[in-house]
Amino acid sequence: MDPTFTGGALLAKYGVATAGFAGAVVSLSFLRELTRKQPAAAVLTGFVSSVFTTQLVVSYFNLPGDAESRNGVAFLIGLLAMNVIPCLKALSERFAATRGI
Repeated sequence: MDPTFTGGALLAKYGVATAGFAGAVVSLSFLRELTRKQPAAAVLTGFVSSVFTTQLVVSYFNLPGDAESRNGVAFLIGLLAMNVIPCLKALSERFAATRGI
């Protein structure tokens, strides 16, 4: 098997995970005053969010299904996960308060 093909296939298979991890790491540059455990939690949250939600986002918004598009979406999810999750938590708390839950 051609080494170039093997490397390309490997990158295509793990591209979403790599892009999500890179986005999560880049997101650390926007976060300030973190304790020792919070950077690891931020990277893990961004990484896991990107791996598990990239295909959902691509399908929901009818984005192109090629590898470059999926990798770009994974990077953005990894980058924004630490900002989106607190927003979703606040929305759920507000919804629960209005419902008396």
